[in-house]
Amino acid sequence: MSELLKDIDARTRLAGTNKLEILLFSLGEDPRNNRRETFGINVFKVREVMGTPPITVVPEMAAAVKGMVSLRGALVPVIDLSDYSGIATEAPREIMIVTEYNHHTQGFLVESVDTILRLDWSQMRVPPDMLTSQMGGLVTAVTELPDGRLVMLLDVERILAETVKPDETQFANIPALERNDLTVLFADDSSVARGQIQRTLEAMGVNAISAVNGRAAWDELRRIADQADRAGRPAKDYIQLILTDVEMPEMDGYLLTRNVKADPRFIGIPVLMHSSLSSASNQQLGHSVGVDEYIPKFEPHRLSETLARLLVGAHQEHDDAGSSGTPTGSLPALRASGGMLDSVDARTRLAGSNRMEILLFSLGTNELFGINVFKVREVSDTPDITRTPNMPFGVEGLISLRGSVIPVLSLAGAMKLEDAPAGRGGSMLVTEYNKRNLGFLVHDVDRIIRVDWEKVRASEANGAGAGGYILAITELDDGRLVSILDVEQIMADTFGEAVVGQIDPMVDGHEINVFFVDDSLVARKKIAEVLDKLAVHHKFAQNGMEAWTRLSGMASHAQQIGRSVREELDLILVDAEMPEMDGYVLTRNIKSDKRFDGIPVVMHSSLSSQANHAMGRSVGVDAYVAKFDAEALAQTLRSQLQRHATN
Repeated sequence: MSELLKDIDARTRLAGTNKLEILLFSLGEDPRNNRRETFGINVFKVREVMGTPPITVVPEMAAAVKGMVSLRGALVPVIDLSDYSGIATEAPREIMIVTEYNHHTQGFLVESVDTILRLDWSQMRVPPDMLTSQMGGLVTAVTELPDGRLVMLLDVERILAETVKPDETQFANIPALERNDLTVLFADDSSVARGQIQRTLEAMGVNAISAVNGRAAWDELRRIADQADRAGRPAKDYIQLILTDVEMPEMDGYLLTRNVKADPRFIGIPVLMHSSLSSASNQQLGHSVGVDEYIPKFEPHRLSETLARLLVGAHQEHDDAGSSGTPTGSLPALRASGGMLDSVDARTRLAGSNRMEILLFSLGTNELFGINVFKVREVSDTPDITRTPNMPFGVEGLISLRGSVIPVLSLAGAMKLEDAPAGRGGSMLVTEYNKRNLGFLVHDVDRIIRVDWEKVRASEANGAGAGGYILAITELDDGRLVSILDVEQIMADTFGEAVVGQIDPMVDGHEINVFFVDDSLVARKKIAEVLDKLAVHHKFAQNGMEAWTRLSGMASHAQQIGRSVREELDLILVDAEMPEMDGYVLTRNIKSDKRFDGIPVVMHSSLSSQANHAMGRSVGVDAYVAKFDAEALAQTLRSQLQRHATN
């Protein structure tokens, strides 16, 4: 079964060719017609296929949600697709398909899986009204196999919307543009997604034209362009923006975008791609066919802000004041406006400047703590939390946040702060680490400040209590110290460390030397474990400044003895955020020093957004890997080392 999906990442090359691959599966025999139907799901969205693990039943869930499983430290809701679709089969659900939509992971129970089928989107047909009515809109596309069987592609967005109820307040406080002359044409094959887009546009006061797939959208656009030609006017007088999904029957969003950008009649009309396929490779493919922006589903405030910026230039950025300790955001104001840190994306311009922004908060003790703003998705008041059995120490329970069930962790509890006050505190930080969302309960939130990494000092603290979870310390202008937390260590102690599976050793690994740097102890342990399994020699540093000092020393020593540092060093692996010198500046230093020519630099970070990938490329990294996927890390290192050996 692992062989079935081992090449999923390689399949990203299909995007933009109007092709897709679907995983075929069965939900069992339907007693209503004694048939065993074949269903499909886009392989892009499948993380793995596995035997059904033990499931913990969670109260107050929809009937089709069977509970939660712990999957490599992440809590994943499990949905029985047979129950959801009304197939009352007695067959055991022995297989779980683990999927990822919009950075949210869930498991789908099925009876069996068949194979992976490669198709052209033009072969996928919009289902007839009768099928749509019978299955409640569950099927978005249908295709026929050579043996005559029909394969039904499931609308997973509808399944998630109806089983893990979304937060209706997500549509609140969307500002109207106060314009009545703007029209957006949008295409999406999911009725749920179309409804969400329509609600967002209505809140903004924007006119909308809806299409059920790329082919319908293209037909409508050509009709509008023909009408504009007859009137002697440009098409942009009729349509001001095109919003498209990626995967759609008959014509996908990549091909639709390519068609639009190749037709001079649509010059000046921006294309916004809006998809649950939110990986870096998909975003890169979107930009390769000409999309003006690519955003993941479904965050109405982010969608509305992007639409406003593209339509009327109504994007507001934070002031780029840069002195250490400068306040850049009011958290009370953020909470009052719904809590979203809408300007986080704009802050990506700090990466590579050796500066960072940190969110300051208290855990009810005399200490002030901080967390990198890059990792904070939003700040809110402490919500109602559903307590669940068998949770790790420090985990308060679960909440449903815009259709996603996420665990909520008390930071004071997880850090075992004995002098912290009782209770859950007044604020929650919603964070994203390694594409996993977590809620962190804190006593109170202060503000956002901007600091230079060179003024952030690595912590000497070790041992029990808060000390073991402090990565670095910086000083505010008023003399107070801020402790920056090692969230990776907190997560590892709470949910368990990531398991490094079987990794084949490299041929001649004893001749290979890797240097890596990471300020997190748990990250260094896991990296070393991967390198040990690859059977290569390795050395490490604990922050960027230490790494640059040691690397410079290695290069100078090699020159003194008449050798090239390339003969002693085959690859450098760097973290992104580190005290004193971050990974972007470290990489820039390495790439600008001719002594290191030809030595690949791989960036390995929990900052896994497309913007961070782009910043890595801008300073010259040869590859960027999100933490912590041991297999992906091993594959990237192996590939870069093999390429280095042949150069």
